[in-house]
Amino acid sequence: MVSLYEHACEIKKTTGWSQEQISAETGLHISTVSRIFRVPGYLGNETSNRLIKQLHREVVKSPFPAYIEHLFELYDDWKENFSKKEFSRCLNVLEQLLLNHKALGTHELIACRVSWLLGHTYYDRAFYLKEPNVKKMADSASVWYQTALEVLNRHEGKGLTVQKYKIQQCLVSTKFNCCDQNHRANSDEIRYWLLDMGYLQLVEAVVTEDTWNWVAARNGLVAASILQNLEKCRWFWQAMQKVNKNFGNLDFVPSQWLPSLRQDSDLVWFVKQVMTE
Repeated sequence: MVSLYEHACEIKKTTGWSQEQISAETGLHISTVSRIFRVPGYLGNETSNRLIKQLHREVVKSPFPAYIEHLFELYDDWKENFSKKEFSRCLNVLEQLLLNHKALGTHELIACRVSWLLGHTYYDRAFYLKEPNVKKMADSASVWYQTALEVLNRHEGKGLTVQKYKIQQCLVSTKFNCCDQNHRANSDEIRYWLLDMGYLQLVEAVVTEDTWNWVAARNGLVAASILQNLEKCRWFWQAMQKVNKNFGNLDFVPSQWLPSLRQDSDLVWFVKQVMTE
């Protein structure tokens, strides 16, 4: 799910508008817009989310067709507002719809987005709905995410770096959720896998392009810590602090869904290095 902050930053990136202009376009008070940009993890209320999403839809053009983007939005709405039983029923219907999409099995760009959404259906069956045979569901999610990535890789040179990172992040999230949280920071398998996919370099490219993207920078920090690459750890940590100086405090909690750096089990190596300097 794309955050309120990410939507707002993408609007600013696309249009070059100031916070005052975004306030005028949405009708939101300037203090609300300022808080969205200033406070990491700010959730906002129903009105601010609706108005920012609406403006984002109008001005930020997706490389994918509008109808598939609408399905992604519906997916998020179902997950947020429906019971797990209702959400599961929606996934069953959506899966059949996507599996019958004529683009599947082709190299068309839309096939990437269809496969991507199919990956989400299996990911959420495994880790949100916690259906039986979690490993099978997670493996299916990985297969569809990998399919999406392979299609996207056939469209190099079309400015799709951020999309490539987001698919790789889906793969990373799936892999991490399949590993014991207390052991993956020391897993040689995870290290080799991250190196093989070139994840660190891709995240660095995204953060260099979108300097506001502190979540990507934190993901990069996690990977750099697992890879025990202190130079890259410092680079990503500094990138986070450029967005918000509070990230310099290891005990700062950026949102309700992310722990502080000190409390993140994936960042044990990084925190140890900082504490011994």
